[in-house]
Amino acid sequence: MDAALPVIAGIIGALFGWWLPAHQHPLYREPAFREHPASGGTLLGLRLFTVPSAAATAAFAFRPAYAEEPRLALFTAAACLVLVALSSTDFDRRRIPNRLVYPAALAALAAAPFWPDRSFSAILVGGAVGTLAGISLVILGAVAGRAAGSRQTAFGLGDARLMGLIGLAVGWPAVVTALFLGIIFAGGAALILLVLRGRGTTYSYGPYLAAGAVIVLLWFDRFA
Repeated sequence: MDAALPVIAGIIGALFGWWLPAHQHPLYREPAFREHPASGGTLLGLRLFTVPSAAATAAFAFRPAYAEEPRLALFTAAACLVLVALSSTDFDRRRIPNRLVYPAALAALAAAPFWPDRSFSAILVGGAVGTLAGISLVILGAVAGRAAGSRQTAFGLGDARLMGLIGLAVGWPAVVTALFLGIIFAGGAALILLVLRGRGTTYSYGPYLAAGAVIVLLWFDRFA
């Protein structure tokens, strides 16, 4: 049964990944986004990301080392799938919807006392550190953008809220590693875009932050 759990979880994750991009539009605040679900090439592109991402993270969350602690496997899989969903909306519309972030943050707080491998206080500190780091990056991005004569910035308030959510998911001190990895991944993407498209190109920051968090969630014992 232990060997079957990752397979079952992976199939469920893949189904979620297939369903999500076609049904995520109600999460957006803007009526124009809510009324137009992804379709055609956009829908296919999103599914090429969400299906393997959701399948892999769910399967890894239920691998034997985690499946021995059902709560650990379930909480890890849930957190990873939320991060996949937020990455999908950011890729789609460059939005990290409050309609998903806030309920996920409340769920993380509700689950905080029940994690088998991290304390309630560590989760609260992680959330605070993630939020403060996000606000700091928003301010730095705004200052840098003004100095460069541009109002556009890759980092926004949605990313700051995502960092707070990541902190609630991984706790302290793992939040430092999660955010560091995310920033490194985003920096690599920025360099590639700079070479391919030149200066002034903006891009979705959230998926790279989410990737750092997923790595820490799935291999938490190495980063705690």
